[in-house]
Amino acid sequence: MRIRREHPKDYNAILGLTYEAFLTLDYPGRKRLDEHFLVSLLRGSEFIIPELCFVVEWGGEIAGHILYTKSEILRADGTKTRTITFGPLSVLPAYHRQGIGAALVGHSLEKARELGYGAVLITGVPDYYLKLGFKRARQYGLTLPDGTAPDAFMAYELQPGYLSGGGVFSGLAPEYDRAEHDHSGFAAFHRWFMSEYYPGELILRPLYDNDIVLLERWLAAGHVQPWYEHPGDWLRELNNRRGEFSFITHLIAEIEGIPIGFCQYYDLFYGQAHEQWLNISTPGVMFSIDYLIGEPEHLHKGLGQKMMARMLDMLRDKDVKTVVVRPDGANAQSSRALEANGFVWNGTDYILEL
Repeated sequence: MRIRREHPKDYNAILGLTYEAFLTLDYPGRKRLDEHFLVSLLRGSEFIIPELCFVVEWGGEIAGHILYTKSEILRADGTKTRTITFGPLSVLPAYHRQGIGAALVGHSLEKARELGYGAVLITGVPDYYLKLGFKRARQYGLTLPDGTAPDAFMAYELQPGYLSGGGVFSGLAPEYDRAEHDHSGFAAFHRWFMSEYYPGELILRPLYDNDIVLLERWLAAGHVQPWYEHPGDWLRELNNRRGEFSFITHLIAEIEGIPIGFCQYYDLFYGQAHEQWLNISTPGVMFSIDYLIGEPEHLHKGLGQKMMARMLDMLRDKDVKTVVVRPDGANAQSSRALEANGFVWNGTDYILEL
């Protein structure tokens, strides 16, 4: 592992790394995958601190990246105190659990201290950053601009006592807000990015809150309705995917940044509480899958078969043993896609031993 300063020539690799690092990230309220958009917006920003932007080289490739921007605290008396912020912090999935993220944070914090900075404020995964020495920002009397201080808002003092007196986190680079709210800008960038980095590829990503409207339209489409007869039930499931239906992994299929379909996989052990089908005694062994092509112009192109193949790869990575599917008998296209992926008909179901 080698940590070094980021160079301008690293930009393309960093952009791809950031997308891959956050591709599978999902959490309540997540609306879309836009971290790579944020990196593109911050390129050349006056808020960037080049001396604190680092990459990790491993095995001849860039495996991790961290970037810092300027920020500040607005004190109760109206004065401002300089702080800094990092994010996104990105590590290629193939290099997870190698200590790369922790190494980047530790190295950059030491460099920031050497440069005379007093504190770092971030929003991130609390359990992870607490292990790296961060504390809840509210312990210092700090809040976000809306007056809240959630667990995800954390602070690290580089100079003892620097944060005493509290205040409001402010002065964040405007690119962070734009990355979240510039919908047309994001759409155009994402389509460009996917066509450049994944030309013609079918990519599966998590279903986000912004996708619910899309599913409403797809479920009402004439070519989908015969196989998804109760769209209201499907939408209830999607809207409760973090609660009652959290055992299901819901995914959106994209080609060059354009959503074209939906798919899901789930453990039949937990699914049997919602449908009378098979009696499964052990979790984690037998799964089932569903899929649909939402956009009619993408029908009859073999994309359902590809979508299925991507899901099966995911299930193999989870050491799932068996996948069982019971399609509508009239859906010949789905049966052909299953057979093309190695499923065998046993008289009642299609079965694939992984």
